[in-house]
Amino acid sequence: MSEQEKSEGSAEDESPEQAGSAAEEKPAAAPKAAKPRPLPGGASPQRPARPGPLESKATTKEPPAPGGIADLIAQALPDTKLEAYQGLSDVIIEVDRDDIPTLMPVLKDDPRLDMKFLRCLFGVDLQDDGFEVIYQLASLERENEVVIKVRLPRDDLHIPSVTPIWKGANWHERETRDMFGIIFDGHPNLVPLLLPEDMTDHFPLRKDNPLAEIAEWQGEFLAEPDEESVDGEEETKE
Repeated sequence: MSEQEKSEGSAEDESPEQAGSAAEEKPAAAPKAAKPRPLPGGASPQRPARPGPLESKATTKEPPAPGGIADLIAQALPDTKLEAYQGLSDVIIEVDRDDIPTLMPVLKDDPRLDMKFLRCLFGVDLQDDGFEVIYQLASLERENEVVIKVRLPRDDLHIPSVTPIWKGANWHERETRDMFGIIFDGHPNLVPLLLPEDMTDHFPLRKDNPLAEIAEWQGEFLAEPDEESVDGEEETKE
């Protein structure tokens, strides 16, 4: 019997169950997902419209837990108008900018508060609602933390400097002036920190700052190399 006849005979002797199990062991390969490619001639596919600003959502201000840092600050400053509420992690207190020279030294020097660490100071553009200056303060001894917010109108971006209270505020205030145009009255040297010294009328982090048009959305229409072509190139190199 020839080898060909033997192979044909073995195939005929195979039971349907064995044939079915063999087929189950080799599942069909899943089709490859289509990948975006540039248009002929090097043209790029039409990109979607740039998303507009998100609509602001009204949020309720939950009062902070009693007996906490908000109550201590209210006791230390009974004549200062404070609006306290609970943030995601810290208590937030909104104050008027005219109260900054009175409020900040008490937060630092009162032994009940002892907030000698100015963790951060920055600005926020609220568009039609003006700007905010935000102070993140902490006491390493008392383990107290609080966020102070001050609202400023767009046509009067002045606020007293806290550099005489926390020396670390020096660079924070200069950076905030660079990015938002907020003037910290009483700062010892409010010159540009991140921008050229002659650039005093351009504020990159304002929401009305013009942006250059983006030619492509990053990663949106970039064609990825085909796996088969890459494998072929590697075999050719070998």
